[in-house]
Amino acid sequence: MRWKQPVKLGLLAIALGCTAIGSTLTTSTTLAAPVPASKAVYHQFQTYRTEAVKSTESLVKARKYLMNHIDKVGPWQATLMTLQLENMQNVKLAAVDYQMYTEQFQQAISQAHEELGYEQKVTYSRLLKEIKDPAAKKLLQEASDLGFKLETSEGLYYPIINYEIYQKFKPFVQADIAAYISIMATESNQMTTSDGGIIIPWNELIQRTLEKEAFLNNFPNSNRTSAVKQGLFVDYLFYGSDNTPAYDWYTDEEIRTMDPEVKKAYEKALAKREPNKESILLDTMEKILLVLNQNNDELTPEIRAIIETVQQQFARE
Repeated sequence: MRWKQPVKLGLLAIALGCTAIGSTLTTSTTLAAPVPASKAVYHQFQTYRTEAVKSTESLVKARKYLMNHIDKVGPWQATLMTLQLENMQNVKLAAVDYQMYTEQFQQAISQAHEELGYEQKVTYSRLLKEIKDPAAKKLLQEASDLGFKLETSEGLYYPIINYEIYQKFKPFVQADIAAYISIMATESNQMTTSDGGIIIPWNELIQRTLEKEAFLNNFPNSNRTSAVKQGLFVDYLFYGSDNTPAYDWYTDEEIRTMDPEVKKAYEKALAKREPNKESILLDTMEKILLVLNQNNDELTPEIRAIIETVQQQFARE
């Protein structure tokens, strides 16, 4: 049986939401015909990409090649190859994830993590030194070579794409994909949730959600608009998570009141709002605060109705 924590489902939804290789890109930059050097780089990458369908080694080569040569091509080619790399990684991610979800691998990683100390953050270098099982060691090394990070939640270990590596591509790709990389790197560097709880401050949660909304507003036709929308969880912003609720039980009469920390975070976000900035999410926070101030911070049917409208507007397709 596979795990179902919100973070993992969210990442898989993003992966599945990414459009196929070759889909239309935003055309914010007009380019001249590529010079011979850029043609050579592009064609070499495409050779690796073709071979990567059957060869893990070719995907490893494609990733390293792009990191070392992306500065030799124009923005359109750089953007296309970056998206192609992500698509390839997402396909391989599913396979590696499946291989990791075995009792043998999970036990090997868990035992190594226990030896290191559970308070220690899992890293490839630490684990590879500690793991005794050859098959688990080989799979872990492959995940590292492919550009994946190892995450743990609810006692299970699984891979995600390490988008921090993509930060190197930002100066060379089009504006929408640079913004997309920033969003994804923030999440892969520090997950929003773990074990059913929100593990970042509420201020940070609001900021991340507003950045995704801004992306949707600024780049409605981007190749990665759908992926960003898949990762925008309105419920976290307005209700919290199972283990980090935005509203606490106050009495046995099932009255729920907003956590003071959440209310302060809403107020802070609204205070920082730039004049004339369009934001459905900020508008919603403002409406909720007005109702809360009139009802002793209680979660009322009116607030639920306000949130339901926003849920529909940001519903993932």
